[in-house]
Amino acid sequence: MVVVRARYVLWGVDLDVVEDGVVELNDEGKIVGIGRYSGQVSLNLGNAVLMPQLVDAHVHPLDVAMADRDDYYIDDLVGWPHGVKYHLLRRLVARGRHIRPLEAFARRARRYGVGCVVAYAEYAAGDVEAAFRRYGVDALVFQEAHGDMPDHPYVQVASPLDHPPEYLRELRRRHRLVSTHVSETEDCHEAGDLDLALRVLDADVLVHLVYATADEVERIPREKAVVINPRANAYFVGRLPDVPSLMPLKPLLGTDNAFVNEPDVWAEVKFLHAYGRTRGWDLDERDLLRMATTWPWEKLRCGAPLDVGARAKALAVALPYPTHNVYKFLARRAGGQDVLAFMEGDEVVFPHEV
Repeated sequence: MVVVRARYVLWGVDLDVVEDGVVELNDEGKIVGIGRYSGQVSLNLGNAVLMPQLVDAHVHPLDVAMADRDDYYIDDLVGWPHGVKYHLLRRLVARGRHIRPLEAFARRARRYGVGCVVAYAEYAAGDVEAAFRRYGVDALVFQEAHGDMPDHPYVQVASPLDHPPEYLRELRRRHRLVSTHVSETEDCHEAGDLDLALRVLDADVLVHLVYATADEVERIPREKAVVINPRANAYFVGRLPDVPSLMPLKPLLGTDNAFVNEPDVWAEVKFLHAYGRTRGWDLDERDLLRMATTWPWEKLRCGAPLDVGARAKALAVALPYPTHNVYKFLARRAGGQDVLAFMEGDEVVFPHEV
């Protein structure tokens, strides 16, 4: 039996707090108990929070090959099939020159505390998955469909407007999970991309929804996963979705384009928290943390909560000074600099070992 102690433990899908908490693990690394400290421990993390690892629920990691080339209009950069990134990535993948920057990006994601990514691969989905797994990050990878039928269980299209309805229906029929970007720009929204995504493609994962109205959001089935990308949306289109209207759907957070954003989910939480204040949104800090941890587990089985019966997959975050509200600290202050250790089963890995 291994017993790990921390100042706070955030457990279950609701991130309930146990002060002066312990997590008990069996020899297989599964959690057999969570509660308050009452005796001997195997590892004392001290003044730290033990919580689920972060989830980056929407990221284009191959984009890192064109880091900081964001000096074009968004459609000229990423529009399928003639956007700048598609021409570049086709050449790099053909020559095998995408691997090194991809692995560097995956390693940085891990050091920020990310334990699972929902990655969008324009090409080479297998390479994307392998790069993240090399650094201990689980990856749910969606291979982009380019008018073909990818031999991959999870597929995405850049926009449902790019393809005929018959093709979208066939993608849905053949693949386990389907995703697409919707209503990121005003012209795509006005062209009806959200209606196509729901009615024809029947997408499981809907990304962006910047221009979706509250009435349109209300019509999205609750089992769908929706993902918002605060920093990317603010940068490229100058606004965010109507987040309060999305909250009943349990939205997830993504860092989006690797050529402009670091894979820093903490930064997304902090940015959304601050932006919400400017809009008068009443966003609860615990909900912001669930967007980055346990809601992706509920929607896509990416990541995992700390709960009895589950294999431990936890993140230890150092508390540099006393706090009276652990949710506020994590949502407003915490960052990669505070990542103390990763727990994988009964193994503890420190950031310098990643």
